Amino acid sequence: MLWPRDSIGLVRRNRALDVGITDLQLKRAVRSGELTMVDRGRYAITTSLPAVDVLGSERRDTEVHRLRCLAAALDDNCRLALSHESAATVLGLATLLPDRDVVHFGTAQSSGGRRLRTRHVHTALPSDSTMTIDGIEVTTPARTAVDIAATRGFVAGLAVCDSALRLGVTADQLFVEFGKRRIRGAADVRAAIRYADGRSANPYESWGRALMIQSGFPLPDLQTHFVLPDGSHAYADYSWRGKLVAEYDGRRKYWRDLRPGDDPGDVVYREKQREDGLRALKLGVCRWVTKDLYSKAMITRVREALLDEGLL
Repeated sequence: MLWPRDSIGLVRRNRALDVGITDLQLKRAVRSGELTMVDRGRYAITTSLPAVDVLGSERRDTEVHRLRCLAAALDDNCRLALSHESAATVLGLATLLPDRDVVHFGTAQSSGGRRLRTRHVHTALPSDSTMTIDGIEVTTPARTAVDIAATRGFVAGLAVCDSALRLGVTADQLFVEFGKRRIRGAADVRAAIRYADGRSANPYESWGRALMIQSGFPLPDLQTHFVLPDGSHAYADYSWRGKLVAEYDGRRKYWRDLRPGDDPGDVVYREKQREDGLRALKLGVCRWVTKDLYSKAMITRVREALLDEGLL
């Protein structure tokens, strides 16, 4: 089927009907997987989306949400800027556990905010806190990070502020945005900016560091470089005074390190060798996985490791 596509590559139901495609054909294309529903009356051609890999559909879900946000912003009756997690998706800001069921908008007006099932409109957006990307108005990276920290709290705020710094935003720019108007959640925003560090590689590493901060642990250095006894190089997610290193073991980390001809066991073996090399440098090693962040068991592990090394 030759599908009519709009400026962002979506198939819109009303346009499809105009060229003789029926609702039954659209439904069949969705059932067969040829089309993927992005929003009501909007579809993406599935082959144009990132493939679902062994780690699941995260990349595809992110792209579908990006297209949903762009489509909502391009609606004829929409004169609002994308904001919060919706702006983050368009800007490429990494966020922690985003809600992809909602599209967020911001308006400079002090009233008229509303919260619907799939659309949230936030008020009092500073007029000089937006930018235009491909004809679509979105909040700037700094404004977006401040808004997310204000509405979602310190942990998610630290993750997005870390990401903003990785994109080149400065802490001073974040503080300027923070100071433009009074907002709820100011304490969380201030703390997120204060502790933000662009060396944090992803939102889950930021999550672990946020829990350390909330627990009152000594702040770790990030992405510390070590030369192992065999001459190879290792970078630790977190380290403390050359005595202790800690690692977040996400599933993507292991699949990312697969080499041609490898199976997952080869990656695990190399990671074991890497850990042995770190221990040979007389370093303590502490590790955790995603479920330990949810349960906060990671806090107990880090506390015990810090105590064992005389760092707490």
